[in-house]
Formats: sequence, C-alpha cells, structure tokens
Amino acid sequence: MKNNMKNLLKHLCGIFIVITVLCSCTSKKAEASGLRPIYITNSKTVNLLNPTKACVVFEGLQALNGSFGSQSFTLLSYTQIDAKGINLSLMNDFGADMGNLFYDGISVIFDTAYFPKALPGEYIICDIQNAYYDKDELRKNFEAAGLKFVVITEENAVEIRKIFDGKNLIEEISISQNEVKIQNFLRGYSYQLVNAEDF
Repeated sequence: MKNNMKNLLKHLCGIFIVITVLCSCTSKKAEASGLRPIYITNSKTVNLLNPTKACVVFEGLQALNGSFGSQSFTLLSYTQIDAKGINLSLMNDFGADMGNLFYDGISVIFDTAYFPKALPGEYIICDIQNAYYDKDELRKNFEAAGLKFVVITEENAVEIRKIFDGKNLIEEISISQNEVKIQNFLRGYSYQLVNAEDF
C-alpha cells in the first residue's frame, strides 16, 4: 500500500515539476526574500503574502484529499496557520511521517522524502493562503499581477473565491465551516481539506 501511495503522490506532483521549469525567471523581490514567485498562469506571477495577512487562526488535524487527473491520494495533516506562518506536518493513514511544510514569511521549507525535490513548496503555500488569508489582501496581490480575484458568499454561508485570467477561470476555492475545497482548472489538480471532527 505504501508503494501505491508513493506512486499516487508522484503523479500528483508531476504538474508541479512542470511549474518548476517555468520558475527559472524570478523577480528581484522574490530573490531578495529567498522565495520563488508563483506562476498562476504560464506567464503571470504573484508573490506569497506575509503571514500577518492571515484572516483566521487555525490549529488542528485535517484530512488532505488530493487528485491530479485520474490519480488521487489521502494524507493527514496537522495544520497550523496564524500570523507567524503556516506549518503542515504530513502523515499517511498509519501515522507515518510524510514530511513537513513550513512558511514564516521569509522562506519556505519543504522537508519530505515522499515528494520530488523539485516540487516548490511555495505553490502549496499559495493555495493555502488563497483559502485562509484576507480576501482584500489577496485581491490586491492578484490584481497587481493582472489577474482578477472574486469572492461570492452563498446562502448556506459557503464562501467561494475565484481567480480569473481575463474570462478564464484558473482556480476556485470553496470555504465552509469545516472544509476547504481547492480546484485548479489550469493545472488540473484539486485539494480537499476536512477538519478532524468531520472525518
């Protein structure tokens, strides 16, 4: 079963390896901070927001369900999000260590033997910020890159955040009380983060 999970993770991360190639051109600002810019499209980049822009404080166990194309996987993540940064401690279903992802506003550390070394942790942090960070700060960040950031609140209190490049929907983030769904239409991947009490 471990081999199957490793294979699924490798398939999911394949898209990020392609993205890494696109990251060869970095801005001076990103180089100065030690952080790579994130290619939201093949030509438009954003930088990560400072942890003080988090609009919620969260600490707890989550199920991380992911898919890329026809491949899927499930991990457990002990997740910490606050004004100091983002920290994910990843485990498989048996509690075995799958790695750690850490962001403090200065650097991203992605320490794992299960993901390719070429996988930029900045992309995962960006997706988490898109769900948990202040929507006005996110809007300014995306608009500065020539992208559109739209927030819709539905009747059932679900918040939908969408990123557009012109009329093209790039990513959609659905946020409810105990669940976050992230779907990237351009790159063909999705995440679902479910809080412990709901799995």
